[in-house]
Amino acid sequence: MTTRFNRNFITYLIIAGVSSFLLSLFLLQLFLGILSICWLLESFENKKKALDIFTYFILVFGLIRILSIIFSQYPSVSVQSFYKDALFYFSFFSLTFYLKALDKSKVEKISYSFIISAVFIAVIGLVLFNLSLVDRAASFSSGYATFSSYLITALGVHLFMPYKIKVKHNWLLWPLGISLILAAVITSLGRTNIIIAVLLITASLFFKRINILPLVSIIILTTLLCLFSFHNNNIEASRRVEDPTALSDRNILMEGAKAIALEHPIIGFGPRTFKNIFPFHDRISDKLIGSWHNDFIQIYFESGAAGLLSFLSIIIAPLYFNYKYLKDKTQDLFYNNLARGILFGIIALVLSAVTAGFIDSPVLSIVFAFLISLLSSLIYHKNHLASS
Repeated sequence: MTTRFNRNFITYLIIAGVSSFLLSLFLLQLFLGILSICWLLESFENKKKALDIFTYFILVFGLIRILSIIFSQYPSVSVQSFYKDALFYFSFFSLTFYLKALDKSKVEKISYSFIISAVFIAVIGLVLFNLSLVDRAASFSSGYATFSSYLITALGVHLFMPYKIKVKHNWLLWPLGISLILAAVITSLGRTNIIIAVLLITASLFFKRINILPLVSIIILTTLLCLFSFHNNNIEASRRVEDPTALSDRNILMEGAKAIALEHPIIGFGPRTFKNIFPFHDRISDKLIGSWHNDFIQIYFESGAAGLLSFLSIIIAPLYFNYKYLKDKTQDLFYNNLARGILFGIIALVLSAVTAGFIDSPVLSIVFAFLISLLSSLIYHKNHLASS
């Protein structure tokens, strides 16, 4: 794969974008916007070489979303998706193209930048929480839900990506990074994401990515960080202990979904129409809720069964082709670790979508695009080597 631009420039541009995920939405849009402009300036022939199965699934999903905007019951609301979702698609196409154009050493730098920036974001969240600037751990540019969903996605990658052997104090840095992410997820107090984090740790044990000594150190470090944090800030934790059965209005959301489930089953009501169509606003305690808190339900109501099927395809396809990739035991060790990390990162993000959502998030949707693009580049390089 060739490109008009210097590969070092592209590499550091992607690193800058990846490092900005929860640091600054402005910087994320700036860096990935520049990357998208570079992609637009590439030759059509080169862009064709980057096309693969993931690209076609994304194109189908995008086309159905456009149709649901055109036929929306509330076009003045749905039309916002044209510009709010644009960066997701441009980021996917540009990342997919350029990650295929980069060699292993540059992909490695980008991958570790994703992990290290997640650890840094976890530290920011813990600091803000300990200073009682937030009731639940979060970052500067996001709420606690986006914060914890991003971190469990990064945790999935982190657990299967050991730091380089040559790195000094690697034995300490790897469990420390995981402990910081775990502590940040726990202090964000999202029950679903805490459970997902525990499942990820269990999976890493099953696949023998964590030995007993590192596991014990992770448990001890995470426990100490959480005890210290909750000692400094226990307002929200105390409320949850007093009312452990609180459902955050999700039971009412499900009732509303049942009430209108069959009204527009084919193409939906149109994107971003939750506030227009939800029938029980008067029963919700949090009047600021603006979504169904479940991506699968949200996509169904916005784009109907057609949209839901296409959404499922862009989730199932990466999982399936990742599984096929990992069946080849002759793969390079780094690529194998990265592929496994991508697999569990996507699984974590999708599981979090059951009680939150990522496809409408200006940050998490691009994290999803980044992971698929990484996988796409691994498969491309494998096929390229096999044919050369």
